[in-house]
Amino acid sequence: MTLSLICPACSQTLDRSHVQRAVCTGCRLEYSQTLGIPDLRGPGAVTPEWDVAIVEQLVACYQQATYAELIDIRLRGAPTFGDLIGHEVDYLLTQNERGRGMVGMFQTRLAQFFGPTSRAAALDIGCGSGASLLALAERYDQVVGIDPSLPDLMLARKALETEGITNIQLIQAYGQRIPFPDGSFDYVNALNVLEHVFDLSAVLREAYRVLRPAGGFGADSRNRYDLFLPEPHVKIRWVGLLPRRWAKRYVRWRRGVGYDATRLLSYAELRRDLHRHFGRRYKIVFPYACAYGSPAWIDRWLSRLERMPILRDLALWVFPSHLVLARR
Repeated sequence: MTLSLICPACSQTLDRSHVQRAVCTGCRLEYSQTLGIPDLRGPGAVTPEWDVAIVEQLVACYQQATYAELIDIRLRGAPTFGDLIGHEVDYLLTQNERGRGMVGMFQTRLAQFFGPTSRAAALDIGCGSGASLLALAERYDQVVGIDPSLPDLMLARKALETEGITNIQLIQAYGQRIPFPDGSFDYVNALNVLEHVFDLSAVLREAYRVLRPAGGFGADSRNRYDLFLPEPHVKIRWVGLLPRRWAKRYVRWRRGVGYDATRLLSYAELRRDLHRHFGRRYKIVFPYACAYGSPAWIDRWLSRLERMPILRDLALWVFPSHLVLARR
């Protein structure tokens, strides 16, 4: 059974019986659909001009093109990758294996602190081109992926078709305005997402709202004050230590790309907003280093460090990444 969608403007149920659009049963607003993916970003959503051009190219060649060919069209049509385009191609082509490792880590650690979740329905916020979706489809009866980028969702659709996956809905939507009724999901996933939202509180509020009682939330977040590794999006060390306006200029100077779509979060910022929406039912812990490709011995040391509260909390201020776990 397909999960019900609600209008992002008035929260009434959407009628998706029409081929090219979804229609609100309340306010009667109409929302376009592309390749079966409805645009539910809501009134006032703005689409960059290059995204419009990319979507036209992807639609024109979608049926006959391979996944790798669609990746090439998607990346070369956007002005945001510069000399990092090779890194982005490798990232997309290896995302399924990486996604399985990350989702497995989220689920294992969530069960460790809060117990297992039911397996009926899961939501992937900021699913992008689908890194987590295959892993979630193997664990949950129904899965929904939402993302504001239609080109990325089209890549995800192609990847799912290639794998023969049929229990996933793809929706163009914002994490701060999730188009599903209260209590729709047993688990909400956010892989490599929290540092790309500019209203973290709104996203966490929505994640809490759409969770069922005892539902779980799992996410990772790159630490703004990481002292050890290069920033993963632009491959520059210690950029998070700069004031945000200086960081944007520095990245532009070093890499020739914008840095407006990334807002790294500190340990303190995460704690503040998680407490606001989940109360005391959350944990910020070390992720498994092996899920990121690091040696297993690092995880053995981190496990020991977790048992020393004062040292653990000090280390989390400067550790490269945070694992966020919460329960409704």
